[in-house]
Order: sequence, then C-alpha cells, then structure tokens
Amino acid sequence: MRTTILIFKRIFKLVVFFAVIFAVIFCITWQNIHMYLIKKKIEEIMVQRNTLEKTIYLMNIELSYLKSRERIKKIASEELNMVPITYKDIKLIVY
Repeated sequence: MRTTILIFKRIFKLVVFFAVIFAVIFCITWQNIHMYLIKKKIEEIMVQRNTLEKTIYLMNIELSYLKSRERIKKIASEELNMVPITYKDIKLIVY
C-alpha cells in the first residue's frame, strides 16, 4: 500500500513537471508564431502604404499638369475660341 502511494506521488510529480515544461514550450512557440504573424501583417501594410504613396505622387503630377496655366490658356484659345483680356477691355464704371 505504501509503495503504491509513493509510485502515484512520483507519477504525479512527473506529470506536473512535464505539464509545466509543455506549458512553457507552448507559450514560447505561441509567442513566436504571433510575432511572425504580426511581422507579416506589418509588411503587407507597408506594401499598401508604398502603393498609396506612389498613387498620390502620380496624382499630384497629374494635378499640376491639369492646373498649369499654359494648358488652360491653350484650351481656352484653341477649343473655346477665347481671347486673352487686355487692358483696353477693362471698363471702370463709377456710380
């Protein structure tokens, strides 16, 4: 009877010991996997950010082209048949 109790105590100690070892290994592995997933997500977000920055850069170039005075002047004179205003066209009306 005494020997069975000692055997159960030793088995219980071994089970507890291996459970603690397993828990530690599990926590370390889970932490590494979680860090890997976070790193992967950060890389994806950085790729998206770079793509958006490139798009913004290209849109700013297009916007500066669309706002250019030469382009507006060309469209006004060629397509809309407008003439530039001279100082002779300005009339001052005083009441």
